[in-house]
Amino acid sequence: MYAVEDLLRILFAIFIVVMTVITVVRKMRSGVKNHYEIQESVDLLRSRLGDPYEGYHPTQHLYDNFQEDFGKDNNLTAMAYDILNHCRKESWNIRVSSVDNLGKHTAGQYRKSGESGESGEILIRVGDDASRNIIFSVLIHECMHHFLIMSGIGFEDSHKNEVLTDTATLYLGFSEYMKRGQIGVGYLSYSELLYAEKLIRTQN
Repeated sequence: MYAVEDLLRILFAIFIVVMTVITVVRKMRSGVKNHYEIQESVDLLRSRLGDPYEGYHPTQHLYDNFQEDFGKDNNLTAMAYDILNHCRKESWNIRVSSVDNLGKHTAGQYRKSGESGESGEILIRVGDDASRNIIFSVLIHECMHHFLIMSGIGFEDSHKNEVLTDTATLYLGFSEYMKRGQIGVGYLSYSELLYAEKLIRTQN
């Protein structure tokens, strides 16, 4: 008799846990319009890269220089190399330039350069309203474009690629700095970044 009661208690406890998880997931998905694209991105990154990368820790003297003058091209480029070094792609060529304006709602821009497209160029808008945290999150996002393109990782659809790029910033260990920027610098909102981060952790 007691064994049956114990079993029922265990089953009830499991039921409560499952329902709690379902409730949390539903709440997380509310307002997350790109959850299918985020799931596809996580699946693609896992299939190509394996487990999520450890958290990024910038090289201190480079980060100090950036903090002191985040609009200086040399400091931006040095941090871009540091970001790619964390991604295990330190040999790639990248150049970063600050500009006053990139157009409405455009904080950064990436494009391949070089005769065979082996290099990358990033433009970062550094206006009067710029902050170190936002500029750094934009830089990380644009570096992810370079990483994904040079790694041959992507979708044919441009919208899915932007979702993939934002998701990659989290998958490769830059969550802390993306959240400090407090924006989704690509296509994902801040709440969607949190959702993607949770998805990466729970499925690891």
